[in-house]
Amino acid sequence: MHPSDALRSIPGVGSTLAPLLIGILGHAKRFRNEDHIRGFCGMFPTKNSSGGIDKPGQRLTKSGSDRIKRALYIAADVARKIDPDLAAVYWRLMVNKGHHHKQAICAVATRLINRIYRVLKTGQPYVLRDQQGNAITVQEGKRIVLAQFTVPLEVRQSRRNQPMPQSA
Repeated sequence: MHPSDALRSIPGVGSTLAPLLIGILGHAKRFRNEDHIRGFCGMFPTKNSSGGIDKPGQRLTKSGSDRIKRALYIAADVARKIDPDLAAVYWRLMVNKGHHHKQAICAVATRLINRIYRVLKTGQPYVLRDQQGNAITVQEGKRIVLAQFTVPLEVRQSRRNQPMPQSA
């Protein structure tokens, strides 16, 4: 089985992004561990501290391919609507931690890289699971996400930089 076939099983990656990821990442043997592949992709926040105090909400480093960062961002946005585990991360960051959409998506993308690494390393397709660890279908995943992890509209609007225009 070609590695891109296993990657296609990861929600958000699919048949479009799998070949791009294979082309950029190559084989899992290139990377020592999950931290190494995340660093290669540029999915680490920059460190900015003054007087020993880290500033929260850091932007991502400039390292890593812009193509892979864009692909991971797109994949993470799709995956959070299908995978209950990723949806829970997104929901927690948006609702409980006060992050805005891009920050939450980048956190989801980081977790998605871990899944990509494991699938590349093992060659086994990804199995979508619910919160209890039971295997589920994509449709069941979407239903769970919609029922349990929908970010309220008020929260979403309060996290935006620009206020939404009021419809007449």
